[in-house]
Amino acid sequence: MADRQKREVTLLKGHSADYECSQALRQNNLNPIYIPPSQVVMKNLDVLKAKLEEPHRYAGIIFSGTRSVQAVYQALGNGMMPSCWRALHNYALGGNTHSSAYMSLRNLPTLGDRAVSAHNLCDLIVETIGPKRDLPLLLPCGNEASNTLRVRLVAQGFRVDACEVYENQIHPNFKDDMKKALKSKHLETIVFYSLASVKSALEFFGKYKVSVSDRKLIAVGAAAQKAMMEAKLPVSAVVDSNSVDQLINAIKH
Repeated sequence: MADRQKREVTLLKGHSADYECSQALRQNNLNPIYIPPSQVVMKNLDVLKAKLEEPHRYAGIIFSGTRSVQAVYQALGNGMMPSCWRALHNYALGGNTHSSAYMSLRNLPTLGDRAVSAHNLCDLIVETIGPKRDLPLLLPCGNEASNTLRVRLVAQGFRVDACEVYENQIHPNFKDDMKKALKSKHLETIVFYSLASVKSALEFFGKYKVSVSDRKLIAVGAAAQKAMMEAKLPVSAVVDSNSVDQLINAIKH
């Protein structure tokens, strides 16, 4: 009976690693409903494998996120990169990506674990590589990857070999999950976590003529906010991705 009195909130993201957030929401009389908006599909792994087998052609590799690490791991089959990569200039954006590369790719050393943005990582690359910029940096990326890092590095005189190795596609269950939520009136409050969540929801809203003017739409992080604004979706609140308290406050007020 108590669960029925809880206020439903739909979070457009997967269920993974969200136990603490779910618990906090429930403790504040909120019932989280998770709807994954997209799924990641790997591609061009044979192209990536060929590039990885020629480390002599590169100054190093840049991992912009954990998906790029996963792509390299799958392309190589067993995660064993040619040993010559270890002596090159290798970078990973943030602690999670750094740890993923170290664990998945047999202790591959990378710099950048303290970088919190593409701008930070670019500054680190400029500082650590120095003037020798004749060989390109390999950048495995996704179809929605930001050009910020590549553009800044090119402006600094670097060559970047951007290899698109994964893409976000709308989740096969998204439409049905959203239709069920709409029918049950569970879309009064919707939380967006990514560009993919905005794109998937926008397509759904348009196809089923769902009005958003009377709904609370919350962006988690600046990227989601920017995507919502570009899609002309009203942003009721913007919260920090690391603050469950902010999210709870935005939902309840």
